[in-house]
Amino acid sequence: MKANELLLWLSARREGSWQQFRAAVEKLHSADNDSDANEITTADEEELPLHQRLRLNLECLAHVEFFAGGCREGWRVAPPMLAVHPVPTGFRAVLCGARSPALRDRVLRVGEKLGCEILDLDGVPEVIRFVADNISALSEAAKQAGIHFQSDAPLAILFHSPPCDQPSRSQKPSEFPVGSDWSIHKFDTTSLTWQKVERPEAEALRFGVLRFHIYFQQRRYFLCWKGMTFEMPRALAIYVLLHRRRHHVLRYNHEAASLSLPAICRPPRLIERSLVLCSGFPPVYNVGTARLTYTDVPLDIARFATQLLRQRLI
Repeated sequence: MKANELLLWLSARREGSWQQFRAAVEKLHSADNDSDANEITTADEEELPLHQRLRLNLECLAHVEFFAGGCREGWRVAPPMLAVHPVPTGFRAVLCGARSPALRDRVLRVGEKLGCEILDLDGVPEVIRFVADNISALSEAAKQAGIHFQSDAPLAILFHSPPCDQPSRSQKPSEFPVGSDWSIHKFDTTSLTWQKVERPEAEALRFGVLRFHIYFQQRRYFLCWKGMTFEMPRALAIYVLLHRRRHHVLRYNHEAASLSLPAICRPPRLIERSLVLCSGFPPVYNVGTARLTYTDVPLDIARFATQLLRQRLI
């Protein structure tokens, strides 16, 4: 499984540049052209080539951090950890972070007395989960394995996630990229699509989200707010605009305990991680509805995430 090999390689290197990550992905998948990446293509599929799909899966499962503090231009592997969350049958733990064959064997050995699942999913390293009647058994397993332990991991992440609020008065505006070669698109909150615009229209936009792209560089996103522009992460800008337009896109299925949203409105990194660690599985993409579904999400976690996104559950 290529995602397993990729995580082992990243864990051995510990950190690196974005170019090194892309090269590793291409090398692992070039021999047989076997793309096992999870099919989470969106309405704007061009934004999710193979290396981006793998990056999102590694990030939301808390294996690797990308473009975060200390690795602004690349990535670093997170420390190995059991991320624990209460479930109806007791407590479930998901193995996150760096991985090696020796660490994997050690974790499985100390967890023999616990309920254990090893699941192979497309596009992600094997998912290793443990279930116990009480949290102390999982804490002791982490201690014996010599890895970190985090109780109520999804909730703890949400407590440290900033809300999707409009720019503060102290935030400095940004300048658009200079040059005529940039391709510019505006996010339409009605159709939930990106629509191409010319620079004069972009410069005149009072409220909106713009995407700038040129050749092989990373896309840049700008929130236009009261005639000023602020460069910020795509997800944050989109949810700020959705809140202003009172467009609510989240749906919760009480029977299935699942939360869904349009794939083009993927949530900010930390919020998505909290949703994913409820189950240990990446979101499932529905081709027919173009929506992502996060499974095993308790109602209290769904409500907390919805509040941070400044949305309302439908």
